[in-house]
Amino acid sequence: MTTPSFNCAARTQQALVLLLSQQLIDAQIVRADRPGTNRLWQEVGALEIEPERIENLLYCGLDGSDRQGLIAEDNGWLSRNSPRPRNRWNVWGGRRRQPCRSGIGISTSAGLGAQLATR
Repeated sequence: MTTPSFNCAARTQQALVLLLSQQLIDAQIVRADRPGTNRLWQEVGALEIEPERIENLLYCGLDGSDRQGLIAEDNGWLSRNSPRPRNRWNVWGGRRRQPCRSGIGISTSAGLGAQLATR
């Protein structure tokens, strides 16, 4: 399998992804350590790593100690998922607030509830 050409930052991020995945396999799947698992998922969020990338490595069926297999699986995930701008998580269903014309307004979307918007 050919490895995508990575720059230094991409290799560093992949090393972090592999390390966090291995730690999550141990904490979440092997030991069922809820506090440890939560801490590791918070670290994934703080580093702005796509959770789907980590989940792919967790549930791909590989042993966490198979580093070369995890690298190959991650490279496959990267080639299937082109980089896209990361949206910040939003309590209102991921949609951005619509600008309102008055100083205070309420914007509603079907099924998403109401949002209070201020200028």
